[in-house]
Amino acid sequence: QAERVDRAVEKVKKNEGISYDEEEDEEFSPDKFDAGEEIRSFALRKTEEAGELDFARRLAEIWKMKDYTYDEERIEAAIAARRKRYLQWSEALPAGNSDVPALISTPNALFKVFELLINNHPSTAVEDEEEGNPSGNVGSSSSTDHQSKRRVYGFDAEWAEDHRGAALLQIASTATVVLVDVPALSMTHEGADALRQTVGRLFSCPNSVLVGFHCNQDVQKLRSSPCAKERHWFASGAPSVVDVKTIVSHREPKLRTLGLSRVCEFYLGKPLDKAEQCSMWLARPLSMDQLVYASLDAWVCAAIYEKMSLK
Repeated sequence: QAERVDRAVEKVKKNEGISYDEEEDEEFSPDKFDAGEEIRSFALRKTEEAGELDFARRLAEIWKMKDYTYDEERIEAAIAARRKRYLQWSEALPAGNSDVPALISTPNALFKVFELLINNHPSTAVEDEEEGNPSGNVGSSSSTDHQSKRRVYGFDAEWAEDHRGAALLQIASTATVVLVDVPALSMTHEGADALRQTVGRLFSCPNSVLVGFHCNQDVQKLRSSPCAKERHWFASGAPSVVDVKTIVSHREPKLRTLGLSRVCEFYLGKPLDKAEQCSMWLARPLSMDQLVYASLDAWVCAAIYEKMSLK
């Protein structure tokens, strides 16, 4: 993360100049303005708000920011405000089922959590979009011409910039979340078989709706993940996948250009905290903040879709 901030600083330094309005800001002087310092200060504030206080202090030392001060009262207030503003894990899952899910990296563990995912599904029945309305289907160009009731699961994938496939797959009902370590499983024969019998089967199941948000690239990353077996565990088609962004754009045109966080705020009352979006998803172990972020991304897709279906 520190390296990414430094790259942003370097980009700013390469800019030809800084535009500003002297009438709007009489005290502003390009000669005194250090864009790199502003970027690093912003990064430190967000790091503090995320509760990573020791990390913020270490970054300040690395960047030799002599003016950095640790104000515990101010930081605690910022953390509390952030928690109040954004959707929290404890607000999402039903009472008594709020443990943050662990990362699943073995075939046996994958079978067990999938059994839990299927058996503990709240079974909220949703109807397909009627013919003529956008269905948001990713894997198929045809929309359904009948109404059927299917189980809803949200999904999302995370990846690294320099990695061909997915680093993580998240699948969720509104009661259970599963976090799948795609690289660890996909690169063994047993793991690839387990993925095909669980993830692959679910994405191909006509009785399921797999809801993503702007999810074409998620599907592509899953399909391009390196696999130990010649037959890939993720089927070439994804008939059960629905892009909820397409449906949201049709129903609420004012949300057409907004991301998942703002759409979440519209339907569920609070936005998503996207602080971990660009973190290192190939790192192991994943941090607690990464696990929570990943879990909520998938859970929210299911919750939004079901909320719309009940209207």
